Amino acid sequence: MKTYKNMHVLLLKGGNGSEREVSLNTAKECASAIEQIGCKITEVDISEIHLSSLAKISADVCFNALHGDYGEDGSIQGLLNLMKIPYTHSGVATSSIAMNKINFKRIISDATKFSNDPIYFPKTLQIKNNGKYFEVDYDGTFVIKPIKGGSSVGVNIIKEGNKIPYIEEFINQELMAEIFVGSQELTVTVLKENSLCVTEIITSNDQEFYNYKAKYDNNGSYHKIPADIPKIIYNKALTWALKAHQIIGCRGISRADFRYDANNEKLYMLELNTQPGMTKTSLCPEQASYCGINMNDLIKILIEEANYEC
Repeated sequence: MKTYKNMHVLLLKGGNGSEREVSLNTAKECASAIEQIGCKITEVDISEIHLSSLAKISADVCFNALHGDYGEDGSIQGLLNLMKIPYTHSGVATSSIAMNKINFKRIISDATKFSNDPIYFPKTLQIKNNGKYFEVDYDGTFVIKPIKGGSSVGVNIIKEGNKIPYIEEFINQELMAEIFVGSQELTVTVLKENSLCVTEIITSNDQEFYNYKAKYDNNGSYHKIPADIPKIIYNKALTWALKAHQIIGCRGISRADFRYDANNEKLYMLELNTQPGMTKTSLCPEQASYCGINMNDLIKILIEEANYEC
């Protein structure tokens, strides 16, 4: 049995991006578990150092608690590869693919379209910039969001007409738009090539969808485990999550998000997260717990799966 006593873990956290606070909260929970299993830990906020100084830290493994740019897009993974420091979560190519929602959709759709169980996504809409508004050629409700990023930062539902306000939040970002589908929000954690369970996410009355506040505010949402959906859809979500995890080569853990259209009995995948949150309100630790895996054991699994690519 692997011993963790005196193992030196470098924990990366923070950064300057829009998901900094989520990263810090993830790091807080993970650091506590890392200490409890007996490891020595060095915590580093990447916004406070020059990244080249990581080479001076003699760590046995890096626990990546970063979210968003640099930590989730393959950048920090590439640096750790060069330094030959084993790290948790997915590698360079996988992280980069999952971070770009358009590329992820294209790869997963192409990989499964001729199979017996193709994975479906909401239709992507073309965005036009007329200088005053962003427009799409669609009259119904649709979603606009950054192509890259997580934690629902910058996600907006456009209900009236087909014009998107030309506001600062959108001007300097690569955006994508999709038809708004379904009525039930679902998610599945994959841990070491096993889909854990399906959670239905029910947001509080003042939240339009599973946005940033619903994710991280206390009582922002209610998580129903197992999800109250037909068994065939439940199993399909488990299968699709694992299939997507394997197609792009995820390592350790991932979380796939879905929408279910109960009226048409149709499931849609939205995206896959290679660096899912580990905060007090996060879904992955909750699903692991439901399956009998406590936080300490979850951290052990991620550390055991750590590796570098070269």
